[in-house]
Amino acid sequence: MNVLIVGCGREGSELARSIAAQGHAVTIVDANAERFDQLGADFPGRTVQGVSFDQGALERADIAHADAFVATTQSDNENIVAAKIARDVYKVPRVVARVYNPGRREVYERLGLATVTSTSWGARRIEQLILHPGVIDMEQIGRGEVRLLCVTVPEAWHGRSVNAILDGNAVVCAVERGGHAFVPKAGETLQPGDVAYLSIPAALQADVIGFVRA
Repeated sequence: MNVLIVGCGREGSELARSIAAQGHAVTIVDANAERFDQLGADFPGRTVQGVSFDQGALERADIAHADAFVATTQSDNENIVAAKIARDVYKVPRVVARVYNPGRREVYERLGLATVTSTSWGARRIEQLILHPGVIDMEQIGRGEVRLLCVTVPEAWHGRSVNAILDGNAVVCAVERGGHAFVPKAGETLQPGDVAYLSIPAALQADVIGFVRA
């Protein structure tokens, strides 16, 4: 996957190093070239000096071939402008914008932009949105034997009882439907558009990701 990140602050540099370490091609853009020092001498990706929403800088960063775009500058407005350019002008398939003011999140999401707020998310969460869209690894329980996941319900689960998910090896703790959350009763069936919160054995996490990607 080709990932383009704008903003090489603490979060952007952490995200770039993590994604690159997993074998993905990463390019990071920042107006201040000194910030690239945070990446370390062994960073295998590319760096491009330039303003996050400048199309010349974005084209030098090869945005035309980006599979994912992340805006992590320190300015909400700059992040949203850059994200809209990536989505609307260059048609990047996956776009995420960092939003520091949680009050703006709803407005930006009405524009169709995936956003992450600083109060509840971090570089790890952004990474999940980029690499595993539809599945958010929210928490590990114990020593990691059990995971709590937030999952956009895949088509294979539509109409299925919450008791039958993953052959009964998952507990559906809560469901979001139509903007409201509830604790499902036994026998509740999942519907298109639902978001389910699951506790599962860690060994089944790859299966969940496979269902969502299918």
